[in-house]
Amino acid sequence: MSRLDPTIDRAVLARLGFAGHDLATRDKIPLIRRFMAAEGDGLALDIGIGTGYTTYSVFGGRPAVCVDVYAPNLQDYRERVAAVTGARRPLCAVAQATALPFKSGAFRFILCSEVLEHLENDDAAVRELSRVLGTEGRAVITVPYAGLGFTTFLELCGIKTVHDFPGPEHHVRPGYDERSLGRLLGRHGLAIERHVYYFRFFTRLLADGVGLAHLLYQRAVHRRRAWTWSEAAASEGSWAFGLYRCVFPALWAVSRVDRLLWRMRGFGLIAAVTHQTEARADAPPRVPPPRLP
Repeated sequence: MSRLDPTIDRAVLARLGFAGHDLATRDKIPLIRRFMAAEGDGLALDIGIGTGYTTYSVFGGRPAVCVDVYAPNLQDYRERVAAVTGARRPLCAVAQATALPFKSGAFRFILCSEVLEHLENDDAAVRELSRVLGTEGRAVITVPYAGLGFTTFLELCGIKTVHDFPGPEHHVRPGYDERSLGRLLGRHGLAIERHVYYFRFFTRLLADGVGLAHLLYQRAVHRRRAWTWSEAAASEGSWAFGLYRCVFPALWAVSRVDRLLWRMRGFGLIAAVTHQTEARADAPPRVPPPRLP
């Protein structure tokens, strides 16, 4: 992984700390970094950066292009990174995942985390990802895992969240399982090299409790049912986030009980993806068994 200076990295991540207090984000980053194995030269791309916390945690000081459909997300990320002396300024572009403004094969490493479930035309997005991924490149894709029959306990209880209302965070589909994601990738010359589950029972349960509290806060204080990452991060100085920051270490410690459940599937799926030499849309995807995170 290309890093400038550990001190700079820590300072940048501290500036992006809002998402660093998201249980799912913290849970997936070590696995993404392991799958990405972003060593050596090559340009990186993150499609749909959100707050940028995952972007910087994975790519650090490596030259990386950040894409998001919502300009304020990019602006917020750029300003927070720029506030740290010596940090590499991110390259940002407002663009649709279905129409990336880059040359074919331009990127060696691509991250697409929690994006495909938001898109009406996920086929077009994967086609674009395949086009801009270099011949020997690697992509890591994360999606909600739909193979359990439900993707959140709030959904199971019939409680609507930000993902149920129109806006940048709206989910077009609940998620994917191994086979549906494998078929989608296979139609565009990509294959799942390996995969792992994350966001297991206790992490999901705690995250849903936090999510419900955040939902009530947004409706009571801001009178909104939908928001973006940059809008949520604007509440970083609020009393509510201050309280959450205090209890977060305890929540994170309890969520680590999920390490005992490593044989179980989780509510999130992470796939390491590469080009395949002969893509067959009708062939079953080659998906290895889950591995211990």
